[in-house]
Amino acid sequence: MTIRDVNKTFLSRKGKEVEALRGIDIEVREGEVIAVIGPSGCGKSSLLRLLAGLDTVYDGSVDIVAGDSDGELGRLPSATVFQMESTLPWLTVKKNITAVGLSKLAISSAEKSRRADEVLELVGLQGFENAYPHELSGGMRQRVSIARALATRPHLLLMDEPLSALDAQTRVVMQQELLRIWSETRSTVVYITHDIEEAVTLADRVIVLSARPGRIAMVRETPPKTTTDVTELRRDEAFGELVVELWQAVAGSVGSSLSTATIVLD
Repeated sequence: MTIRDVNKTFLSRKGKEVEALRGIDIEVREGEVIAVIGPSGCGKSSLLRLLAGLDTVYDGSVDIVAGDSDGELGRLPSATVFQMESTLPWLTVKKNITAVGLSKLAISSAEKSRRADEVLELVGLQGFENAYPHELSGGMRQRVSIARALATRPHLLLMDEPLSALDAQTRVVMQQELLRIWSETRSTVVYITHDIEEAVTLADRVIVLSARPGRIAMVRETPPKTTTDVTELRRDEAFGELVVELWQAVAGSVGSSLSTATIVLD
């Protein structure tokens, strides 16, 4: 995925221009997990919407391509997992995948069922196929959302703070699950989060955006991941050092972010 000189401007309620992103240049390698962090309002979610094709009004270019067996380039299939609860309460867990996530794919009902069973096992929800969302915990419902995205077999997985609504313990468990899932699926992932430790835990590279307008302030490789055990990863001295460095980069933008927040409200 290649993002070149992307700029995004919104209009406030009073018609004032609000610059959200400026000069964003990112190269994402196949199979790489990229985490994007930064102060509130820096344009993280705006960037993800551009990558997902949900917002097409911007300057610059976003190319998401892969070479096939003939060397031709074609757009990669992608899927998005959002922060908010997105399961449909009147459908069972399995139906949330087959009747929603796979509804637009030209595959047979039998193949949809097979894929649903496959991803439910992958996210640890086998045995809950016929349960309804209200019968599940918050963490389990978010697993359904992740399973629904994975069932489409995306080459590119876009995730906008998918664990932010979970309690601290469940969040760590889900981080470990995501590491395990990604080690098996090898999807390319762009992951938006406010949690710096989460970014370093999950990503191969962390991109720090500055306060609005969001610009790339820092890019850092994370320590090599030799295990999917979150506790073990966080014992590494290099992990702690990188968390401190990233926090200092973000903290430097927080004051500026707060001082410009009233622009959107004016």
